[in-house]
Amino acid sequence: MTSSSLPMRTEPMRARQRWTILVTSTSGALETFDVVIYGFFAQEIGRAFFPASAALSTVTLSFAVFALGFLARPLGGLFFGHLGDRYGRRRVFAWSAIVAALSTLLIASLPTYRMWGVAAPFLLLTLRLTQGFCVGGELPGAIVYAVETERMKPGFSCGIVFFAVNMALLLAVGINLVEQRTLTPAQIDTFGWRIGFLAGGVIGLLSFVLRRTLPETDAYARAGDARERKPLSVLLRDYRRPVVVGMVASMLVGLSNGLLVTHAAAWLRLLHYEPQRIAAAQTLHVVAISACMLLIARMGDVVPRRYLFRAGAVLAALFAPVFYLTLARHQADLRVVFLMAAVVASFANGTFACAIAELFPVGVRYSGVALAINVGLAMTMGVAPLGANMLIARTGSMEAPVFLLVFGAVLAFVASFGMKRSWGGREVAQSDEAGDAGSVVVK
Repeated sequence: MTSSSLPMRTEPMRARQRWTILVTSTSGALETFDVVIYGFFAQEIGRAFFPASAALSTVTLSFAVFALGFLARPLGGLFFGHLGDRYGRRRVFAWSAIVAALSTLLIASLPTYRMWGVAAPFLLLTLRLTQGFCVGGELPGAIVYAVETERMKPGFSCGIVFFAVNMALLLAVGINLVEQRTLTPAQIDTFGWRIGFLAGGVIGLLSFVLRRTLPETDAYARAGDARERKPLSVLLRDYRRPVVVGMVASMLVGLSNGLLVTHAAAWLRLLHYEPQRIAAAQTLHVVAISACMLLIARMGDVVPRRYLFRAGAVLAALFAPVFYLTLARHQADLRVVFLMAAVVASFANGTFACAIAELFPVGVRYSGVALAINVGLAMTMGVAPLGANMLIARTGSMEAPVFLLVFGAVLAFVASFGMKRSWGGREVAQSDEAGDAGSVVVK
């Protein structure tokens, strides 16, 4: 069937579709909430779980644990992506939530180094690895559900998912802001940092309950006997180029979030900005990027997504020096700079997920999205705070992280030329039709 003969459904989303996208959005929300809460309280976590006499600073060790948790995501993505393509999206998507939620709750209750010695950081690392492994299937599952639920407006559906992600980010920023204004530094060191993880665990348990109400996606249900028996093998054999394009595209999103959100809180405190001002500026950033992302995501269903993503890469490369130079030298208002950062970041954040999903047919989509996004984010978002700290220590320059962001923007610009040329829902519908009709069952 040619693309011109594909049915173009334009009616509004049905109630079941709206409910499905709303529930799936909780996955990325939980993941983002945990990541940002860790970044906000990295200094307190470092002091709680590592001795002050360690060779590296406690905050650097804290970010090292954070990075290692992210490195477990690609393995989790491969595992859950394979299961999602082989046995169905619904079951895999539901059960990954419960393990991630329990890991988050256990982090909230861990004894400190003073109480348990070296066992405390070991358990923290173990739980972060478990958490990272499970969330490797979370955001990819939400993206696949969004694309396969509303095939004519996949960009906007993915935009709703990431809007929910940013609402979780707003909740995390709000918790940080309230704690900075109501608790003393000693109280935050003692129990304040645990509140965020406790809230994240409760969100995860609620997400598990809601996901059990989800139906299977229409595209996967239609595939029937044509589903791949070995989706991971097919992916690595026939879709290596799309995987690489997706990985590189994800790196810009990972770097911008890892540096401008997670690392920026600790970085600005080193520059002697008041914690309350930092929290207020980042709250504004989240509100602005949430609104902008929905607009950009909707635009991606009207004009080619690759053009919007490419524009985001160019803007990120130009804006990165402005962000770091002005803030390191106290030459600009925090709120203005973070507002500008939100507008710039929304171009890549609002388009990359759907653009990557469009690279793969339904038979290997969960595996492809999970592998590409998790590797791209693990290489950047989880490692960026640690890399930025080490780069500052090596060069002695507080502006040094700018090179990481510019490097990611250049790579993303190149990757945009490997994205699909068509847009709207037509490309997704066409790939799903091909998956329904022509998938080969691998013996």
